[in-house]
Amino acid sequence: MTLSLRQKRRQETARDIQRATLELALARGLEHVTTEEIAQVAGVSTRTFFNYFKNKEAAAIGVPPGFRDEDKAALQNGTGSLAADLKRFLDRHIQLLAADLDVLRMVRQVVHTNPKARLVLDRILETEYDELAECLHARLGDRDIALALADHAVSCTKRAISLWEGQQDMTLAAALDRAWASHIAAAGILHSSG
Repeated sequence: MTLSLRQKRRQETARDIQRATLELALARGLEHVTTEEIAQVAGVSTRTFFNYFKNKEAAAIGVPPGFRDEDKAALQNGTGSLAADLKRFLDRHIQLLAADLDVLRMVRQVVHTNPKARLVLDRILETEYDELAECLHARLGDRDIALALADHAVSCTKRAISLWEGQQDMTLAAALDRAWASHIAAAGILHSSG
């Protein structure tokens, strides 16, 4: 999908506001930063700030890359094994997250210290979980299994980010591979002991 010049500028402005918010938050704590200060550092008016974000917590989280429509369609209509299709789906999502690792790292630091920012992120992740569950439900026809698989995928992604965060020499993709392998092994143990 090609973005128009206007869309690119909007993305850049949103990113500038997010970076300013994160840098100020990491220096002084998000609770001690005002939207006016963020706007000044980002080089925009306070009005422009509020055209992009509801509050400073939302600005700190920014607009995380969600699941792409083409990736959801590939998962929903996939003809391979569900495990392979779901892993491919997660690989693509991790690639999007890895596009700006500095921002991801800063967001993680802020959500560890600011409950309001954590709540904003949790709401975004809940929406993604619901989207993924609907996609899996359309493929499988069983809502309970779709919810369990969506929970597995979200948990695997969270685990991958935690692994990556804790190990400087590990890529996000390698962390996902490791988390995925652990989840598959755990599922195998549950299956064999059932």
